[in-house]
Amino acid sequence: MAAITGHTKGIGKAIADLYPDHIGFSRSNGYDISVKASRKQIVHESINSDIFINNAVIDHYQTDMFMDIFNVWKHNPNKTIVNINSRAKYLSGTDNDYWNAKVKLFEQVAKNLFSRRCRIININPGYVMTESSKESIEKYKMPYMLTQTCADYVKWAIDQPMEIWEVSFWEI
Repeated sequence: MAAITGHTKGIGKAIADLYPDHIGFSRSNGYDISVKASRKQIVHESINSDIFINNAVIDHYQTDMFMDIFNVWKHNPNKTIVNINSRAKYLSGTDNDYWNAKVKLFEQVAKNLFSRRCRIININPGYVMTESSKESIEKYKMPYMLTQTCADYVKWAIDQPMEIWEVSFWEI
């Protein structure tokens, strides 16, 4: 079973559609990853899941969510944590809060990579047509993929028999 943060819109919704028996955590159903007690509740309710998809983004709190689930799952080789990051992680040193949050998530995962037994997968898509990216995509005529395409890549990575550390992809 999969547990998914940010499961009601965008990439998270498309992933949730691929896992009909998922457990979903979003602000719309009372979970806010920017609140420590809420993250603790998410971890508690995800304990029996095999896959945790860390998708919700609120500033640096996606990194905090990763660390909260990682600290509980890190010694269990039967657990998989999937971080929906971004190719924006390659743009460190900017003054963009979103980009800096994605860099922080990547750095925290890398820092803990060798101190664990759980599987960690980092997904770094390029532009994905979501509510939050639509305006930029259209304004700058950026190549993009649909949320379903991104979700299919996420599921593909999870279904692989080998450990995949990172998958980066974007439309050209």
